[in-house]
Amino acid sequence: TARRGHAITREFTIEQSQTVYIMVDAGRSMTQLAGAVPRFEYALSSALVLADVAVTAGDQVGAMVFDDQLRALVPARRGIGALHALRTALVPVQPTLVEPDYATAFRALARRQRKRALLVLLTDVLDARAARALLAHLTRGASRHLAVVVALRNETIAGAAATPAGAGAAQLYRSAAAEELLAERAAVLQRMRDAGIVVLDVEPGAMAAAVVSQYLELKARGAL
Repeated sequence: TARRGHAITREFTIEQSQTVYIMVDAGRSMTQLAGAVPRFEYALSSALVLADVAVTAGDQVGAMVFDDQLRALVPARRGIGALHALRTALVPVQPTLVEPDYATAFRALARRQRKRALLVLLTDVLDARAARALLAHLTRGASRHLAVVVALRNETIAGAAATPAGAGAAQLYRSAAAEELLAERAAVLQRMRDAGIVVLDVEPGAMAAAVVSQYLELKARGAL
C-alpha cells in the first residue's frame, strides 16, 4: 500500500487439495473368505473406489499393497492418470499366506511421502502382536499424517464366539478363544482411537461406503 499509494487487498482461500495415500494389507488374514469373496478383494475394491472419489475431488492419490514386502507402489499424483496407474499396479496383486510387515510398509511410506497426507490403511486387526506393532507405527506417524484405519470385522470369529445351548467342551473352548480374540481386537482399536487415529470397524460388504463417507467428512471439515 505504501509503495503504490493506494490500498492493496489480498484475498486468501483455504487450499482444498490434499494428498490421499491408500495402504492395502495383502497378508494372511486377508486371504480368508467373506462369503464367497476373499476379504482382500473387498479391500482392493474399496481402495479403488476411494481413489476415484479423491481424484474427482482434485486430490493427489497414491497407494501401496504390502504383505511381508511391498507388492505394489504408486506415488501420489493427480488426475485421471493416477487412476490408470493405480488400477494397473493394484488389480493384479493377490494376497499371500504370510504375516503383514507394517515396519516395511511405513518405512517405504516415510521415504516417499514426506508431506502431510491422509493415510487410509485397509487391514484386518486381529493378531494382538501385529496390532501392537501397527499401533506403534501409526502413533509415530500421527504427528505428520492424519491416519484412518479401516479394520475389517471377521464374522467367522464373531460367530464362533457365540455359545449354543448344550455346547460341549470343545465348543466352549472355541467360543472362549474367539471371545478372547475379539476382546483383544476391541482393546487395540480403542487404543488407536485414544492416540488420535480415526478407526472404522466395518464388515467387508460395508467397507467401500464407510471409507468414502469418512473421507468426504474429513475433507468437508478441513481436518487435514
